[in-house]
Amino acid sequence: MTDTIHLALPCIDAAQAQKHVTHNEALQLLDAMTQLSVIERRASSPASPAEGDRYLVAAAATGAFAGKEQNIALRLAGAWLFLAPNAGWLAYVAAEQATLVYDGSAWVDAGLALREFQNLSLLGLGTTADAANPLSVKANAALFAARTIAEGGAGDLRVALEKEAAGNTVSQLYQSNWSGRAETGLIGDDDFHVKVSADGTTWREALIVDRSTGRVAFPSGMGDGAPSAFRNRLRNADFAINQRGVSGTVTLAAGVYGHDGVKAGASGATYTFSTSGIDTSLSISAGSLILPIEAALIEGGTYALAHDGTAQARVWQGTGYAGSGSYATASRGAPLLVSGLTANAQTNIEVSSGTLLRPQLEPGVYATDFERRPFSVEWILCQRYIQRIVGWVGAWRGGSSTVATVAGRYVVPMYSTPTALLVIGTGMMVQFGITFHNISSIDAVATDNTGGYLDVTTSSGSAGEPCAITANGRLFAISEL
Repeated sequence: MTDTIHLALPCIDAAQAQKHVTHNEALQLLDAMTQLSVIERRASSPASPAEGDRYLVAAAATGAFAGKEQNIALRLAGAWLFLAPNAGWLAYVAAEQATLVYDGSAWVDAGLALREFQNLSLLGLGTTADAANPLSVKANAALFAARTIAEGGAGDLRVALEKEAAGNTVSQLYQSNWSGRAETGLIGDDDFHVKVSADGTTWREALIVDRSTGRVAFPSGMGDGAPSAFRNRLRNADFAINQRGVSGTVTLAAGVYGHDGVKAGASGATYTFSTSGIDTSLSISAGSLILPIEAALIEGGTYALAHDGTAQARVWQGTGYAGSGSYATASRGAPLLVSGLTANAQTNIEVSSGTLLRPQLEPGVYATDFERRPFSVEWILCQRYIQRIVGWVGAWRGGSSTVATVAGRYVVPMYSTPTALLVIGTGMMVQFGITFHNISSIDAVATDNTGGYLDVTTSSGSAGEPCAITANGRLFAISEL
């Protein structure tokens, strides 16, 4: 009696007695090997096997399985029968829910055994691909890793996205609930574009990088589009500018300004300031301080307030120095989010009980790094609200020897038509030739926010003769919120 070539099934010999025995044996082997499925991989026989159970004998086999590694163990007629696989056999391992293939020396994952996929029409991973999206993946993560030099690679990884011509598009589209929100790539030309959308229909160019020069354009404007073009809506947020010259521990009545851009709240304020390196911090020991923001700098919506000190903060809209609302923490790590701010309305940050350091109010829901503007820029921003008047010239008013009128233009246009404030009156004089006259009073007769003139009353003078205000002393044009 001989066996078949591939499955070693017994053949019935000519004139063989009890042919059914050989025939049934062949059927048993076919039953074991056809649609081959094993329970699990095992290195030893189970304690209570059932008739017909099949196992894949694992490495380092022992007991009844010893020396039968890689074989299929079949429980038949109360004994173990071992089937030696040939290359190409497939077996499903139920415990692992995996299909294995025998490659001639070992059982390997059937999927890994497939080395190439060529010219596929559709491929869906975790989802169904279609004609519009022939490659579709639905997963929580995807990884592309470079093949290392030790693995025969170069250690580099580059993903190439190709388009046919300059007028076509190659891009990455970012969606929310299947609606586009951002897109990056070569969109309609060969320059690099960054676009955003609030609804997936109307798109705005945020950034374009010229392919020839590398220069960057901002079609929708820089920053957040506000007139200041700065993220931080607060002026003098590092408290470096102190035009009024306050010093030591400062006690202010309600609504009175100390440092530029800082005034006392409804109960007044007492604070001490200290400088360390390039940072100045204000330590509030009584009352509260208000940092007012011009209405034109507020576009409305949600803003994030943060600072690096310990003071409590609140935000309110309206004029004056009395607001409502509870104080809350506003640290850089946990910003105070203020939603529903009205556009073009004066907005006030009020802080109390602690140290105020590097405060910042900016559009959006994230607190970014503190925006430290150049001192010269910050100085000009502060001059929009307060300027020192030095060197204005004029003449004694006709027919009067005690009133001189001096005029000039402000360094930068001011927030509104200002008023005059003489901080140190004893040091301010009117110069006439080589003669200096004390000033007893000053009346502001400002014409608008770009310039004006002052009526200065002195002890004596000569009607119609030229004169000037000396640089000694501090005369300010005030145009605060």
